[in-house]
Amino acid sequence: MNKTPTGLMAAKRVAVAVATVCATLAAPAFADDDVKVLLDLMLKKGVITQQDYDQFMKDNADKAENKEFKNKRLDDDVTKSVKFMQKRDKDGAVSESGFGLTSNNGDHTINLTGRVHFDARMKSTALDSITDRDTASLGDNFELRRARIGLNGKIFKDINYEIVANAVGSSTNIIDTAWMNYGFNKDAQVRVGRFKQPFSLEELTSSNSIDFMERSYVNQLIPGKQLGAMIHGEPQKGFTYGASLYQQGFDPVTNESNMGGMVAARMTANFAELNNIADRVLHFGFGATGGKYQVVPTTSGNTQNIPSTSTRATILAFRSENRGLANSYRAQIGGDKIGNSGVAGDYNALANNAANVTQLMGGLELALATGPYKFQSEYAITNRDATHPSINYSTEAGVATTSASIDVRAKTLYAEFMYNVTGESWADAYKTGAFSGIRPKSNFVYGNGGGAWQLGLRFSSYDASDTVLGTGGLSSSGINLTRAQNSAKANTVTLAVNWILNPNARIMFNVAQTNFATAVEALDTAQNSSTTNSETVVSVRTQINF
Repeated sequence: MNKTPTGLMAAKRVAVAVATVCATLAAPAFADDDVKVLLDLMLKKGVITQQDYDQFMKDNADKAENKEFKNKRLDDDVTKSVKFMQKRDKDGAVSESGFGLTSNNGDHTINLTGRVHFDARMKSTALDSITDRDTASLGDNFELRRARIGLNGKIFKDINYEIVANAVGSSTNIIDTAWMNYGFNKDAQVRVGRFKQPFSLEELTSSNSIDFMERSYVNQLIPGKQLGAMIHGEPQKGFTYGASLYQQGFDPVTNESNMGGMVAARMTANFAELNNIADRVLHFGFGATGGKYQVVPTTSGNTQNIPSTSTRATILAFRSENRGLANSYRAQIGGDKIGNSGVAGDYNALANNAANVTQLMGGLELALATGPYKFQSEYAITNRDATHPSINYSTEAGVATTSASIDVRAKTLYAEFMYNVTGESWADAYKTGAFSGIRPKSNFVYGNGGGAWQLGLRFSSYDASDTVLGTGGLSSSGINLTRAQNSAKANTVTLAVNWILNPNARIMFNVAQTNFATAVEALDTAQNSSTTNSETVVSVRTQINF
């Protein structure tokens, strides 16, 4: 069947239009102007009608307009997204250190923290080598000094928190710190929980950043980490204060209606910051702590082959520096002494009655630094008056009662000089009344960068020679249960060489030479009768912290 010319023309128009559309879709490289030229030619040759031409141009104009609108909207959305991501590039992501997370809105953070300090110590004294377990402080040893893991961060920006556990702790000190800090008013913040009490520049410097492997004799007097509540702040840059109410010990021995029982306070001023003096630290501070607490005397777990029936409580004790001889000095008050009744004759048996202790202590701080040089010193003096009003002891007629007392008085001091050989500034490490860690100018990388090096020298001493033993108490074979033992005076000189590989790793080398004013012996041992007037401890520490 033959088609009419009109039908043939219509078929041609349809075929050409379809071919044109297909060509347009299949060849996106054609420009809009090229398509228009082709259509103009087709209209001129009569391949398509004016109506077809107008309809096609209208349809394509609508498509172009829609495409432009979509592209513009897409561009706007992309621009907004990029700006949003640039503004909140750290929200809801791993923190910069790689050890924590930040919430999507930036209000909350949680960080993983931890430290491992592994030590090796070599000790030299004139004391005999003996097998009793009490002489562990005399022997060369490896020690996992600290192994802690914890979390810290913030909630709604103004509430900070920290929870740290001792991986090598016992059941009594598995919680190292656990506190909440309400910082709504930065000038008057409130902290509750278990935290470092406001006393001593050396103590408030983290163990990750202290200048020597072990803190000085001053540190052996201070309250350290205790349960309590504190108000603190830095109302002006360079001036800090803190005041706390706390209890002595994790579980206090008391039946009195007296929350805490102890107080502490500290104020510091860095006159370099107060006067905008760059690269300097002119730090002065003082602290005080005092109050009342109780201790329960106990029998010794390490005295002779049979348990001691005489109970005692240590009111103050010193260990020679660099983890040397334990009980290089100790002052104890007597407690219950029972033979056939009362206190059981077992190792570490507790007395029936507690002794009362009234404590008062004050301290002064000084730190002067310029560039890589730092001088730091602290002095602390304490008076601990202990009384035991009801000591039970056995007689032929039964159990009788007496009393005992001791007034322990001690003074401690250290003075140290530190030099950052590689030039790091101490002012960069000072913040809010204490020093943080030195950050090397270049981290150690094998074959490229040597880290930071430090040299240090410290003199440290204690003096408890003014301690007064009470006239009360009992005697057993002529020995008063209330007693002071070993050297009441000692001083230690420590040399330090520290290598800070990076802000999270450090290697330390210390040599400590201790001289005792009077000869000392290893206490609580039946076999040892040798004494010494000096001690040398050589130690090395490798540590990581994050």
